[in-house]
Amino acid sequence: MECRGSLAKPCWLLPPLLLLLLPPYHQGQVLKQIPSTQVQEQDREIQELPAVHLSNGPGQEPVSVMTFNLTKITKTSSSFELRTWDPEGVIFYGDTNPRDDWFVLGLRNGRPEIQLYNPWAQLTVGAGPRLDNGMWHQIEVKAIGDSVLLVVDGEEVLYLRQVSGPLAKKPQPIMRIALGGLLFPASNLRSPLVPALDACLRRDHWLDRQAQISVSVPTSLRSCAIETQPGIFFPPGTRAEFNLQDIPQPHVEPWSFSLDLGLQMAGGSGHLLALGTPENPPWLSLHLQDQKVVLSYGSGPGLELPLVLGLPLQLKFAVSRVLLSQGLKKKILALPPVGFSSLPNLWALPQGRLFLGTLPGEVSSASFCFDGLWAQDQRLDMDQALNRSQDIWTHSCPQNPGNGTSTAH
Repeated sequence: MECRGSLAKPCWLLPPLLLLLLPPYHQGQVLKQIPSTQVQEQDREIQELPAVHLSNGPGQEPVSVMTFNLTKITKTSSSFELRTWDPEGVIFYGDTNPRDDWFVLGLRNGRPEIQLYNPWAQLTVGAGPRLDNGMWHQIEVKAIGDSVLLVVDGEEVLYLRQVSGPLAKKPQPIMRIALGGLLFPASNLRSPLVPALDACLRRDHWLDRQAQISVSVPTSLRSCAIETQPGIFFPPGTRAEFNLQDIPQPHVEPWSFSLDLGLQMAGGSGHLLALGTPENPPWLSLHLQDQKVVLSYGSGPGLELPLVLGLPLQLKFAVSRVLLSQGLKKKILALPPVGFSSLPNLWALPQGRLFLGTLPGEVSSASFCFDGLWAQDQRLDMDQALNRSQDIWTHSCPQNPGNGTSTAH
């Protein structure tokens, strides 16, 4: 067994199921049979298919699922290209039995990771370079005799010897492969991993397609034809919420809290953020309106600040006031006297929330991109949100603002 490449990490012996690191060919939500007479024709068409986005929301549901008859597999190599800014998530999951024979190929800290559980071994191994730089990377998996080879951008990063076994002799001859998600609870993973991956996949050649039994239509709502940059993009009408007890906590003495928003693009009118509870009007809100932001507390009058895109927008909270600043421009909003409705008390409520984007019941035309979002100088991850709209781009933004107003194919 060898790990190769200057950025490869130490590896451990992997079992025969790694022969199955062969992702699915994507097409067609209704399952359908694929007659062998169509295989050659579909092979010619595969290059013409558009890239597929691997996430269809905040959960672990795959965007496509397919099945293979292991007794008919003769070709055991696959290749595809992947593009992402997201450092963590599932590329694909495969199993013959979700209880005791499964594997996952994903990213952790931007690098490929394999999690594996079967009668021969239970392990987690990472190897290879970081792939979360927004460029297309070619990934190839080869089963050679009793060995498995993982190649990234033409470089061998993982070579596993004496790890394969005959697929045709497995107790369960049917293999399922799920693209961009899991077919069992995420808690069953050996090492915790956020399943959702904001990534695109293209130019895929999978396994022996004559062994493919069925394939489902990709359910992703995102198009991969748009050029992207790193960030967090909220299309119109989308929202996310964090439990205030789950994000970095305020300083106690004296009480203070800060939020920093790296706004790269913004348009329309609607809420950027709010603090409050789900059932009641927001305690404090920041509203986007005609290229300015309006800060208000409850139903009181708001303070306006012209918006300059590209400069960090900062909110500093204290017991008696909120400082809103961008560059050299500053506005101070006075808060009501200490009492039940004082801002620090919101953190003591189990239902206290930080809302981003559209509020419940709001009709909003606002769309915006953050190149970063920080609470108490610590970056917030959209994958850790308590709830979020499925159309939010968790780790990317359109380079052209006009391209992000619709996320559907």
